[in-house]
Amino acid sequence: MNLSGRRLLLIFSICAAWALISWAAIYKYLSHGKATAAILLSILFIALGMHWLDRLNQQQWPISAGWFLLLFLILTAAFAALYPISLKHPLNGGSDREDALRIELTAVHHHLYPYDGETFLGNRPTPLPGAMLLAAPFFALGHIAWQNFLWYALFFVFTIRFFRYRGTALFFLAVFLLLAPPNLSDFTSGGDYLTNFFYIAIALALFIHFLDRAFYASIPAALFLGVALSSRIIYAVILIPLLALTLQRTSRTRTIALFVIVLIASAAVTLPIFAPHAFTHLLEQLDQNAAKLRFIPAGLHPRVTLPLLAVIVACTTFFVRMNLPRLFLTFSITSFVMLAPFVVTFALHDERLRFNFSYLSVCALSFSLWALSRYEDISTETLYCSCERA
Repeated sequence: MNLSGRRLLLIFSICAAWALISWAAIYKYLSHGKATAAILLSILFIALGMHWLDRLNQQQWPISAGWFLLLFLILTAAFAALYPISLKHPLNGGSDREDALRIELTAVHHHLYPYDGETFLGNRPTPLPGAMLLAAPFFALGHIAWQNFLWYALFFVFTIRFFRYRGTALFFLAVFLLLAPPNLSDFTSGGDYLTNFFYIAIALALFIHFLDRAFYASIPAALFLGVALSSRIIYAVILIPLLALTLQRTSRTRTIALFVIVLIASAAVTLPIFAPHAFTHLLEQLDQNAAKLRFIPAGLHPRVTLPLLAVIVACTTFFVRMNLPRLFLTFSITSFVMLAPFVVTFALHDERLRFNFSYLSVCALSFSLWALSRYEDISTETLYCSCERA
């Protein structure tokens, strides 16, 4: 496929990723006519923005840090305006993700089992001990939601370092954090769903960065990754493509040592919370997710087949040359395999459950990191070809 064809395909894929996670929230609060118009105008804006971004990158136009600061201030203003409203639990109940962390950490503070309570929506809390540990300092300060400011700021830094051009980083952050309604809602309600992805992405980048450094320098990155992986079970599958990448970048001995550190850190954070019957309680906790598969025909055995399919997809990475963008692409596919069936069946069962499309936000974010990095490569190739002709 020529450069123009690849460019159009990537523009379409970014628009599709945004629409996939945003349409349900837009239709929830607008009439069908207004919602359709809003989605079409947004897609047009994203497509034109990517066309403009391509020209901007080819011209290597400098983007100052002030634009990122402005975007962060806009998100902060949105939080200041909407977070107090979310605490009143309006709009069909709102989000209980912050409440889940608060219940867990309160129980741990009183030496109780953290998964016996219920949120204000009547749900059992699901964040795993890694998420609890990383949120604990902010719980001690009295505001768990404040952790979002730290991880959002660090994710801003990550995207600036991840992409070749600052314009791409700014475009990605604006489209998928500010202009994607479910993602903005998660931030302004104090939720940790995106925050989990942010510190996983940062931990992966640090882990890979230190593969070429002295072994002792890579130990903190491995420890941090182990803690971050213990936030939600869905991130466990990312260890497979990471193993493929690590084996390609360093020796088997060092790979084994680093992964042992990652697994020990994850186990050290996770298992004590579920003691004295650690594995039994852990399986019971993870089994809560089975309720999300209740509308999938039982004959398909989704509790087994979906994770197995995700593992098979992840194992294909041993046959390709891996890098960080391809790692995100793999995670986007594997997470989609595990999340999309329950999201779609929920939406088909009852239109009031369409809000579950927000669960696909991590798939869209991960995929868009890869897609926009490929879009940058096309801009660079186009610039190179233009220079050769000149």
